[in-house]
Amino acid sequence: MKTPSSYSRDIERRDAATTPASLLRRHPLAGYFAMCFGISWGGILLILTATGFNLAALQPLETGLIFAMMLLGPSASGLTLTAVLDGRAGLHRLGSGLTRWTLGARWYAVALLTTPLFLLAILWPLGVVVAPAFAPRFHWPLLGVGLVAGGFEELGWTGFATPRLLARQRAGTAGLLLGLVWAFWHLLVDFRYNFEAMGVVWPLEFAVVYIATLTPYRMLMTWVYVNTGSVLLAILMHASYTGWLLVLFSATSLTQSLSWQAAFAIMLWLAVALVLRRSSPDVEAHGLARGMRSDVPGEDEGLACSARCSAHLLCQHSS
Repeated sequence: MKTPSSYSRDIERRDAATTPASLLRRHPLAGYFAMCFGISWGGILLILTATGFNLAALQPLETGLIFAMMLLGPSASGLTLTAVLDGRAGLHRLGSGLTRWTLGARWYAVALLTTPLFLLAILWPLGVVVAPAFAPRFHWPLLGVGLVAGGFEELGWTGFATPRLLARQRAGTAGLLLGLVWAFWHLLVDFRYNFEAMGVVWPLEFAVVYIATLTPYRMLMTWVYVNTGSVLLAILMHASYTGWLLVLFSATSLTQSLSWQAAFAIMLWLAVALVLRRSSPDVEAHGLARGMRSDVPGEDEGLACSARCSAHLLCQHSS
């Protein structure tokens, strides 16, 4: 028979298990995604409420505030949960990933050149053969927008979410899941900018421009992270994607735009298929362990343990 003191201890344990901190420790990814969407979508909904949900008029201030909410969601969520769940050691590991730059040239080539080479391979021939409107326009200052987006967002997407997904899934599955979440995170902002002009065609635009392209691109980003452990490289790869799309975006009609962006999506999926075909569980596990290894002397043993455990789970999951 339980004594009153044992009942009291059971109640204390039950209450402790239902505190926000304990729930976050058990479900860190769910907590991250909820916070990320809450900040970004909540902020955008507040802005839309303040403007009376007027989708026709888009003011510069509204654009800037929406952009800020999109930056704040992934970055604030990632930094906050890293500090809450992992403390100084977690922030130290994130800092190590942000400063991991001594990598092979091929990884920088993949991160920086995939998007511009694919886009130019599509737009230049279309501009010559089909219509001059397809020709890239080269708005160089817009590269800075990509760098800002990548610098903020990847603190959360790669700095927090990717390692936790990789601890449970193979790289392809982890990238696929995160890519879908990343794509749907853009749904509300794309609805705000494009629904009024596109109407019933908007779902197709969202499917092509976001789901079909961001998903395979995140899978490529995850593959690069598995092999490098570099959050810095993820920032550059994200910056390259967003920046070069803005720089090269052609002055095409909606139908023409969807056609070349569909071609871009196909090229990304073909690249993913090539990567997945050449990758094996053992190679992924080795790359993950190597990529997560600390470059900082005296780093706590938790990082090495995390890398070994993630690699072990990766091989075990695939068997």
